[in-house]
Amino acid sequence: MLLKKFQADSLKHLIADGPDDTSKVLRLLILAGLRREPEKVNIQWVAEALFLAEKLHFKQGLALANQEYAAIYQDKKEYKTAINYYELALDQATILPYTNQEPEFFSPLLNLYFYLGDYPNAMATISREMTVAEKMNDKKRAAHCHNILGYIYFKQENFTAAEKYYALYIGDSKELKDSLMLAHALGEVSDVYSQEKKYEEAIAALKTVIRICDQLFLHPGGPDTNQVKAWSPQYRSKALYRLGIVYKLAGDTKQALEYALSSISYAEKYPPPKYDLASYYIHAGDVFKDRLDLKNAINYLRYGLNLSQEIQHRENTRDAAQYLSQVYALQHRYDSAFYFYQLFTGLKDSIVNNETKMKIAGIQGQYDVAKKDKEIAKEQQIRNIIIGSFAFLLIVLLLLYYGYRLKQKNKYQREYSRQQNELFNAIVSTQDQERKRIAQDIHDSLGSVLSAAKLKLSSLEESKKNLTADQLEKYQATLDLLDEASTELRNISHNIMPATLSKLGLVAALQNLIGKISSHSGMQIRFTAHEFEGRIEETAEISVYRIILELLNNIVKHASAGKVTIQLIKYPAYINLTVEDNGRGFNYNKALEEKKGIGLGNILSRVEYLKGTIDIDSSPGKGTTVIIEIPYRS
Repeated sequence: MLLKKFQADSLKHLIADGPDDTSKVLRLLILAGLRREPEKVNIQWVAEALFLAEKLHFKQGLALANQEYAAIYQDKKEYKTAINYYELALDQATILPYTNQEPEFFSPLLNLYFYLGDYPNAMATISREMTVAEKMNDKKRAAHCHNILGYIYFKQENFTAAEKYYALYIGDSKELKDSLMLAHALGEVSDVYSQEKKYEEAIAALKTVIRICDQLFLHPGGPDTNQVKAWSPQYRSKALYRLGIVYKLAGDTKQALEYALSSISYAEKYPPPKYDLASYYIHAGDVFKDRLDLKNAINYLRYGLNLSQEIQHRENTRDAAQYLSQVYALQHRYDSAFYFYQLFTGLKDSIVNNETKMKIAGIQGQYDVAKKDKEIAKEQQIRNIIIGSFAFLLIVLLLLYYGYRLKQKNKYQREYSRQQNELFNAIVSTQDQERKRIAQDIHDSLGSVLSAAKLKLSSLEESKKNLTADQLEKYQATLDLLDEASTELRNISHNIMPATLSKLGLVAALQNLIGKISSHSGMQIRFTAHEFEGRIEETAEISVYRIILELLNNIVKHASAGKVTIQLIKYPAYINLTVEDNGRGFNYNKALEEKKGIGLGNILSRVEYLKGTIDIDSSPGKGTTVIIEIPYRS
């Protein structure tokens, strides 16, 4: 046992000799036990190393021992427990002076967060690593951080931010003259080009990756020969896979299939990580699906799904489930299609949602503010030294100082207001896009299943004469239920995001909405629109539609009005909206304070988002008039 082999008292003087000896001693203690039986990791060795580190008050030892605990649980695929130990190790490491060993705690933790699709915690972790890289002036580590930031933003579909960080990563690789890093950076940015439909740029970048990897594999050279030999084949196989994706997006499924199968063939010679191999098979299955080769599609997708579930990779599992649901639907195997569709939607909603995007934006904002605070603290320290050295300028410097602080306070107040507005803009835009996606998914997926079910049932029409009276009644009742379900599905889809709005525009959607509300509520609604011959920008259309919908909902629920007048006018510089009812009115100031019950907060937020103005004239018993003006440029 470790404690039998080493005496704590004899180690104390070694630890006191310096950080290098300290690191060597603890690594010896931990690794000696772990490596003696490589066929199985003995938790007891780690426990004894942890005990010894605690006894000697050896902070770096605590960090390394907890890191070994994390690795054990990671091998067992108990990822959440592993994350807890990695976080503990990282916290213990960061209370020490910065060393060149500290960054090694970040990578395994980041990999686990990516496995679980936990991008907020991944963003928090990479922000901490960026702080370490800046403190150590480690340009290679900073390049790694730029890459991870680009990847996180790409996964959240913020392609502008992703391209910005990948451009920094490419610049880093050129400054460091690192060809392997450049190959990796070009591969990553090609994903952004593909999503932005810059197919030529994506293809050019990926072919450059293949050329660099071929040269490095044949002539690696330098001190990192083994690393180059190991990674260049992986970057090459991934470039082939990415080329398949680009050609698929461009509509060339023949080329897409050739590259997809090439990536798998190359990966068999030089095996990549399992999550990459799984994505290669899933992509090939998707291309087979598009080419209606459903048998091969299922085989490849099933293999990719099994690999993904084996390593608990949520995103690959999500993609495989989505494509399998589509394949089974094409085969009219609706039970299987529905099973995989449920698996797909459950994973998708848990990985990418509004809360995740807001958390990431918040963490990034905290990182930026912290960085600014450090710069201010540094300036203040220099200022204090100058004040102490030149006492006779004390009054002048104090005045300058307070003036500067006031300016900074105003600056940060403006910046805070701007960030709050941008955050709300992102929330509103994401919500509207998500409504549109959900409505489309409901209509396309579930609607097609219901239609297929009705067609199948209707095919029994000729056999009705053979049915008993009881069977005939059940047959007809089933048809009626399917019709009712289809109608209800259309209503739900329309309520989430009316198809009329996206297809015919704002005026047609409002006319349809007003017709429905009038028929259900009995209110007389008079609607006029002027100068709306053409379409306006989609975001403005959705926002105006939601504002009018909220106002009408308020009138129906609370106003007890018999008549409503809605007037919509488009001027060259703004849009004017007037909604007037003869209902019982309300106390505007009280409602503004409470912001509940009548949806006033949503309306005010929408108008503020559009940089518009709102005027509400209402009092109990005298009806309500709402006038809204929204800036607009045609």
